[in-house]
Amino acid sequence: MKRYLFILLSFFTLSLYAQQIKLTGNVTSSSDQEPMIGVTIMVKGTTNGTVTDLDGNYALSEVPGNGTLTFSMIGYKTKEVKVNNQKVINVVLDENIEALDEVVVIGYGTAKKSDLTSSISTVKGDELKKMASGNAMYSLQGKANGVQITSAGSPGATPRVIIRGVTTVNGSDPLYVVDGMPVGTNINFLNQDDIENIEILKDASAAAIYGTRGSNGVILVTTKKGKEGKTTFQFNTSVGFLTLSKPDIAGASEYEKVFKARYINDGNTPVWNSKDNITDAEGTDWWDETVKKVATMQSYNLSFQGGSDKIIYSGSVGYFRQDSHYDYGYWDKLTARFNTEYRFNKIVKAGMDFSPKLERWDDTPNLLNDAMRMDPTTPVFRPEEEWTDNVYDRYSRSHNSQVWNPAGNVARMNSSSDEYGLLMNPYINIEPIKGLTIRSQFGVNARFRTSDKFEPKFFIDNLEKRDQSYVERKADNWIDWNWTNTINYMTTLDKHNINVMGGYTMEKFSEYWVLGSRENTPSNLDELQYVNAGTMNQKSEGTNAYSTLISYLGRLMYNYDGRYYLTASIRVDGSSKFPTGSKYATFPAVSGAWRISSEEFMKDQDIFSNLKLRAGWGRVGNQNIDSNAYLSLVGASDYVFGTSADRTLGTSVSSIGNTNLRWETVEDVNVGVDMGLLNGRLNVTADWFKKKSTDMLLKKDNLLILGYPMWNGQMWTNIGKMQATGWELSVNWNDKVSDFGYEIGVNLSSVKNKAVKLLGESPILTGGFNGDYIIRNEEGGEISRFYGYVADGLFQNQTEVNAHTGEHGEVLQPNAVPGDIRFKDLNNDGVLDDKDKVYLGSAFPDLMLGLNTHFTYKDFDLVANFYGTFGNDIFNKTTAELYSGVGGSNVFAGTYEKAWNGEGTSYEIPRLSVNDANNNYKRVSSFFVENGSYLRCKLLQLGYTLPKSLVDGLGIRVSVSAQNLFTITKYSGMDPERAALNGDAGITEAGIDGAGYPNPRTFLVGLNLTF
Repeated sequence: MKRYLFILLSFFTLSLYAQQIKLTGNVTSSSDQEPMIGVTIMVKGTTNGTVTDLDGNYALSEVPGNGTLTFSMIGYKTKEVKVNNQKVINVVLDENIEALDEVVVIGYGTAKKSDLTSSISTVKGDELKKMASGNAMYSLQGKANGVQITSAGSPGATPRVIIRGVTTVNGSDPLYVVDGMPVGTNINFLNQDDIENIEILKDASAAAIYGTRGSNGVILVTTKKGKEGKTTFQFNTSVGFLTLSKPDIAGASEYEKVFKARYINDGNTPVWNSKDNITDAEGTDWWDETVKKVATMQSYNLSFQGGSDKIIYSGSVGYFRQDSHYDYGYWDKLTARFNTEYRFNKIVKAGMDFSPKLERWDDTPNLLNDAMRMDPTTPVFRPEEEWTDNVYDRYSRSHNSQVWNPAGNVARMNSSSDEYGLLMNPYINIEPIKGLTIRSQFGVNARFRTSDKFEPKFFIDNLEKRDQSYVERKADNWIDWNWTNTINYMTTLDKHNINVMGGYTMEKFSEYWVLGSRENTPSNLDELQYVNAGTMNQKSEGTNAYSTLISYLGRLMYNYDGRYYLTASIRVDGSSKFPTGSKYATFPAVSGAWRISSEEFMKDQDIFSNLKLRAGWGRVGNQNIDSNAYLSLVGASDYVFGTSADRTLGTSVSSIGNTNLRWETVEDVNVGVDMGLLNGRLNVTADWFKKKSTDMLLKKDNLLILGYPMWNGQMWTNIGKMQATGWELSVNWNDKVSDFGYEIGVNLSSVKNKAVKLLGESPILTGGFNGDYIIRNEEGGEISRFYGYVADGLFQNQTEVNAHTGEHGEVLQPNAVPGDIRFKDLNNDGVLDDKDKVYLGSAFPDLMLGLNTHFTYKDFDLVANFYGTFGNDIFNKTTAELYSGVGGSNVFAGTYEKAWNGEGTSYEIPRLSVNDANNNYKRVSSFFVENGSYLRCKLLQLGYTLPKSLVDGLGIRVSVSAQNLFTITKYSGMDPERAALNGDAGITEAGIDGAGYPNPRTFLVGLNLTF
């Protein structure tokens, strides 16, 4: 018995000794046998760990003799080593080249990331789904260098995406290609949880393979596919609410003071139609009556993947909904995606991508400006004794302004759409010999939309009414198809790696629409809100529109020994949009790279793990014009004969064609460098680019003496040239210390957009303002620049007014009085006129910034993403009404005190005036131009993944998120980002703030399950 006890005690003693081992050792790199600094060594399953010193050495105490050590470092493969009671353990780590060997999608094929010679940005789908949005481009903001994404906050709004500046006035949207199928310029239909990767082809050497449709860049979207193995399921959901910051608008009492002061200051008697000395409590807060404090957002997605050696499959069903901040307006979509691929044998495999969707929306009102301007002394409703059976008659008319009752506007809203769609991509791959792949894919993108609109009959006032109800229905169908056939051959001969691709594509784009409408339904009842119920003014119209594209394409990718790379491509496009003789155009591209880090003379250095120089040139095209631009057409037109009010249907010239039209072409040059330093922890990419368009298509006015029966007989002409020049820099650092890991990425980019040639001496004027224009686009200058007078403070007394004279003593502003804006006579000719106008600011930024951080500690993770623009200006159009009170409009809170009311009281806000004889608020001037720079926290998310030991094989992650949490800006409007978008206006009319729907602050709770 004593013998057994002795043996047990001996084992116990040895066990205790094993737990107290002190280990030392050294870590070196397999590539150069040099010591490695900062390698993390952990005792597996514990928090006991250390890092290597400057000589690659480490020491670690209290290590179990039967334990396991984990050696890890960014850029190297993690290695586990069993202790086995050793006291010295030396380790050699191998480089992890998976990042360079990662396969990325390029046009009509794939390539290793290490083989790229063009400027292509890649963003993983997992990075996108951290942010809840209905369009993946919102989630991409700030994550891809050189890509300017401007968001709008209303449900279903489409972001503006500009890749490396603007080189045409014919739209700035890139081409989206989903799983090889070009789908146009909007991916609202796509569930971002279905996205595996996004590749952005930024320069022409990459995008030229898409020829005519690649001038604004190309965004390739790859959706998730099945994988061999057991079926796995994922369920992701996020639910939350959205808030809008309430602007500080005057209450009823201040409104009364401002209103009356405007008359009194001009020596007039106030025309006041409300109670005198009204209190704020007696007035109406129109923002609260019109705009809801919170709106809701919800997203649900269930997906699965699996497969065997014969078949792989995946599928998903998702639902997304966002409500507006009004009682009317929403957007939701129900999407599904099913992918299957069957391998018949070693040679043939075939697959199908099948994606149905249902998208619905009620058109969100655009009433924020009215909610701010509406007279706060007016109640929402009339007295009940004035009510009629028509509920829309019950709303009050503004007592002191011409603004229509915004609450009544919301109540009358009745405009909605349902859209059904199907994106289908069947394909077949044949690999008759190793390296040779023949692929044929036929894609169909079909959408069927029905839109209904009803405007009820109502009477509030002679100036706020509709005499007859109106009802319409529009059916709009789009059916596009694309047949792509490619042959790809890849081989390696000694150190020569060759990848050759040739292809042929055919595409057709069809639109069929019909619209019918009538007026005067028997009542406003829901049951009678259809076209057949109308009894007057029946109208109908519709058309079929087609365009086709046929293309031949080829590409050669070659590299020698992983050091010298060459890529050349060519595409020939023929489009039905151009006349005979000009239908075809050729778009070539060539690019090369030199991987310096693979050279023999770089073997002994330990600074660069990757160093590659790139250069590329290419041409891309643009056909974003009317399908019949080269044809002169005749269309329907109404005529009135004599004194009769009856209109007779006839015809007239509806468009003037140009049989000399040809392709618009963009030529692009790019030079870049890719660097990996500190064993792959630090990665830097820098690019310089220059894009220049020629033969830009513009609509030019014909001479009136030619007799065209249109007021400005315009036709498409190849006349313009534009240029974009800029640079990009991205710096990414990632590392892990013990249980703490972190990634920090910074993207910086700048681009200047220049109009080289437009319409000669005739500038393109946009942004109407009181009979003038805010923006002047002219040859030799940047686009979307504000043009007007320079405001030089306020006259403080009559002496200053009298002293503001020309060289001959003429008073420059004879209608001005103290408190008015002083405008500069810049040419000193003694007259204040158009010759004194100058450029006041630019809508496009000097610098764009994306800052993305990701921190992990054990089972916790924290994501913080920021985006900002700097050096851009905004023309704050709302200031014209919300400081002036023009037409009886309400004003910003504090206007009565801020406005000039005596010498020295203000140097910024003009005096209150009903006549505005000096045109303080009617003249385009620098008074309205503000610094639009901002930095916004796009996403702040904290997540926790439950330990697997607690959830029995399930993967469960919960998170809380805040989107658009805060914005650092000096801009006084509601949202500098939304203001930069300027609604649906083109790129020549950017940066004007008309109080559009801002980006809301969003708070969400999320749940991710994997099983």
